[in-house]
Order: sequence, then structure tokens, then C-alpha cells
Amino acid sequence: MTGAEMRPLTGIRVLDLTLWAFCPSAGAILAGWGADVIHIENPASPDPMRLFSGGSLEQGGAHWMFKHYNRGKRAIALNLAGDDGREILYRLVEQADVFLTSFLPATRQKLGFDVDRIRQVNPDIVYAKGTGAGPRGPESHRGGYDGATWWGRGSLSATAMGVTGVDRPPGMVGHGDGMSGLVLAGGIAAALLQRERTGTAPVVDSSLLGTALWFNGPAVISSAFPPGQQMFTGKPPREEIHWTGNTYRTQDGRFLCLSLLGDHQNEWVDFCRHTDRLDLIDDPRFGTPAARAEHSAALVAILDQVFASRTYEEWGRILLTLRGVWAPIQTPRELHDDPQVVANGLIADVEYPDGPLSLVTPPVMFDEVADAPERAPDFGEHTSEVLTAAGYDAAAIERYRAAGVVA
Repeated sequence: MTGAEMRPLTGIRVLDLTLWAFCPSAGAILAGWGADVIHIENPASPDPMRLFSGGSLEQGGAHWMFKHYNRGKRAIALNLAGDDGREILYRLVEQADVFLTSFLPATRQKLGFDVDRIRQVNPDIVYAKGTGAGPRGPESHRGGYDGATWWGRGSLSATAMGVTGVDRPPGMVGHGDGMSGLVLAGGIAAALLQRERTGTAPVVDSSLLGTALWFNGPAVISSAFPPGQQMFTGKPPREEIHWTGNTYRTQDGRFLCLSLLGDHQNEWVDFCRHTDRLDLIDDPRFGTPAARAEHSAALVAILDQVFASRTYEEWGRILLTLRGVWAPIQTPRELHDDPQVVANGLIADVEYPDGPLSLVTPPVMFDEVADAPERAPDFGEHTSEVLTAAGYDAAAIERYRAAGVVA
């Protein structure tokens, strides 16, 4: 069997009626796991991510973020505002295993693809909704984006403000969409397993707000504790950060971080050997974990000088065999050439007419094989193909096309 045939969701069909990034990313992950994912767009109003920041409807012209969040899918353009479009949708629903949507409740109801209507057509379908703030509560009808709902409202921005010491909340866009999509894809996979085992297909919900709380769980949970027990509430002075979890500047102005959690004695001795500071082993200030904790500030000062004596590249070679955990502070661009990233296929090239696009692959491997992403579809690229497979002949498809039902 080939890798494609062995993917766990091969044979599963997903109707992907989504926009922007969060829910489309869930569909892309399902496609990478082998599902046939059909991305549905309005003929007169394409997915806005496709046209984001200069993207176009030309062949291969979609914005690169659309290509990231929609890799491996097929695409059709279908107008759901009229009876003909909805009749086509329902025929596709009959043949699908999953219905994935990011639309708000009012739109789902208005255009006839709310849970009850879809379940009338296919009672066995897994219906999955990705929302900003969850399916219940006073704001369940409102939308959300990761920069606002995940990063801002979900407490990440305030937490980052505290631990960095900046005087206003920093912004960070794009993290919440990918993480939330991965969570939603996992929920859909679990629902498919439940359907197989019990015959009952659940409705799956995930939200940007919910994944933000999960991601920032230590800070959220400990926020209810007394002040001295809370986490990530402020920026501690560097000399108060234990030497095992500190960052150190190299000779050429780069940084390394240590993560020698537990401060085990054998790792301490091994660290001293790697850094050519055997004298520290017998220094009474640093002879035991308790002594090193008491004199951590003095040890940090010594290690500042140690790490400043060599370049970032030199330390990378020296510490490669270190017993304990450490890491270089890398830039995003450096990850493209990181040997671990390359060896594990965490970034892969997808071919497009204007050249390859390097995409990050989902962080889940099956049989130690990373996803090999396929290109994202052009606008309406598979409309005829999908409708033909659903039983529409060429004449009917052309009539629908002329009437603006499909494109």
C-alpha cells in the first residue's frame, strides 16, 4: 500500500463550508490525514483569505495564507441563496461524512445548513462548528478572529504583557487559527470514531476562546490562587530566574536557553564538562541542587561570561551531546534549514506555477511519516468534477453555471 492509501481518513468525505483561517485549517489537516475535503465558496463572494492582501482568482493567484490553510482540498463555487444551490448542497451532504462550517447561527439558519436541516438530509453526518466564543452563552451569535478572541480575550495578550514587562498589550496574529484548527480536526476524528463504534454521530464544537484557555491553562488556573502562587503575572528580574531555565547571550549576540529541569547532579556535572568549567563541580556554592538554587544569581553571572566566550554556532556544536535539554533561540527563517525540522518533514514544498511554496506540516505523524501537503485548489477548480460525481450531467452543470448557481 502507498502512503496515501494508508492515511487514516482515506475514504472520508468532508464538506468544508468555511472562511478565513481557523476552520479552513481544520479542513486542511483532515485532508492531510487522507480525507476528501471539498471547500465550498460563493461564486460572487470567494473565501476572503483567497483574495487577502493582493491575492486573486487567477490560476495559482490565491494569497499564500489561503494556500497554507486550504492545502490538499478540492474547491467548488456554489450559491446557497437559492433553491437550486441548496438542492446541490443537500445532494453532496447525502454522500458526505463530515459537514464543517465556520458560519454564524443566523447564516446557517437562513441558508439552510443548520444542524437540524443537514441532519434531515443525512442523519449519520458528523456536524462540526468552529466559532469565536462557543455555541452557548450571550455572545454565541457573534464572530471572532484569533487576534481578538484568541489572543486578546483569551488572556494570551495580557499574559504576554506581564511576562515581557511591556507597557501595552502586544499583538500576535495567526497563532490561534492554526492551533484551534488542529484541536477541531482532532475532535472531528474522535467523532468519526464514535460514529463507527456506536452508530451515533455527535455534533462537534470548538472555539477560539476555548483553545486560548486550554493553551494558557497554567496562567488561567493559577489566576484564582493567592498572588504568590500565580504564574506568568509579571516579569521577574533576570537574576531571580533559576540558572537552569535562563537564557544566555553568545559572543555574536545570539541567545541560547537552558531547560535543565530538576537540576539533576549527573546533568550538572555533564554540563560543566561541556562548558569547560570543571572547577564549578567542586565549588561549594554549586555542589548540590540546593546550593545551586541558593547561589543561582552568582551562577548565572558566571554562565553569562561562559556563553559570551563562544559564538552561537560554536555552542551549537559543543552542546549537541549535552545530557540535559537546551535549545538555540532560532528565527523563523532558520527553521527551514534546521536538521530536525528537515529530518521530520515539518516543512515541505508545494509546487505552484510561480514556484514552490514552503508550508509547515501538521505536527502529527503516522508511522513516523510526515504529511506531504498538496497544493490548494484554484477558485471553483473542481465544480464540474464534484457535480458530475454527484450525478449531474454536463448540460445541467452548464445551466447552473449560466444561472450563477455554480462557478
